[in-house]
Amino acid sequence: MQEQELVTRYPFVSESKRYLSDSTVSENDLDDAKIRVFVALKAPPATRFAPTPGVAVRNYALDRLLVFALDDVFASRRYANNEAAHYSRLLAQEDEAVIVRVCREFLPSLDKGSVSVLDYVKNASRLAEQNVEGGRVFLDKGTLVSVFREALARRIAAFPASRKGIPKAVVDAAADLKPEAEEVSRPASQFKGSLYSLPCIRRIRKGVLEGKRYYGAMALAIALCRDGVPREQAVAELEDYARLCAHGNNEFTAKEAKNAVDWVYRHPSIGLSCQAMRDQGLTGDECDGCARRRKR
Repeated sequence: MQEQELVTRYPFVSESKRYLSDSTVSENDLDDAKIRVFVALKAPPATRFAPTPGVAVRNYALDRLLVFALDDVFASRRYANNEAAHYSRLLAQEDEAVIVRVCREFLPSLDKGSVSVLDYVKNASRLAEQNVEGGRVFLDKGTLVSVFREALARRIAAFPASRKGIPKAVVDAAADLKPEAEEVSRPASQFKGSLYSLPCIRRIRKGVLEGKRYYGAMALAIALCRDGVPREQAVAELEDYARLCAHGNNEFTAKEAKNAVDWVYRHPSIGLSCQAMRDQGLTGDECDGCARRRKR
């Protein structure tokens, strides 16, 4: 496969940098990007190719920037997973030489159907399920494409930039797209009728001040665990919470929020204590009309 065709089909390969020359973005460009992103958020998009490698690379970069500007954990992960599903479906139909070429973007040690353990763990999970021998992980075609899919999803979700540098036009386009993006990206139940939907918990979910952030994280994690929400989804919720919390003198990080989830999910019998939340100053007038309090 020639370079131009490779870049057009897979605009994330290293050669793509040579084709991204024009950085100007028009209103029509952003309108088209909003459509592409919304389609990708709904489901893995159908195979489509840009007319030139330059357009393919430009669209890929602009779409990722628009998703990053949404500042939404669920949308980011859903977009990344669906885009990775699209590209892995395309890659599975290629001949062996193309599969190896594209996968080496993530697994440089790929050789004769195996990769180094280090390459594998940097890009994929479930090492214990793989065939490992002599420091190498042996992968058949299907497993290799699955590893590629996971690695690409991680790369797309981890945008290497600061939101402060996003152009205003992109920020405005993201704000316009955000309601629709949230509608298709958020969990369908929205935790209705659960502890996580209690007024006091909804208040904490918006973020709290320094000195209360850890206790707020614990309260949210307990509510999610008691509601039977899968751990992975709970981590995503707490990452959103960490982002919304006031930074104060020290930032409350996503890792700290994840630690709260990990601890609670290792101790699933722990209950949500209204008194403890009041003692930590996490509640307000919400308690007065709370049905949970009336049951006591």
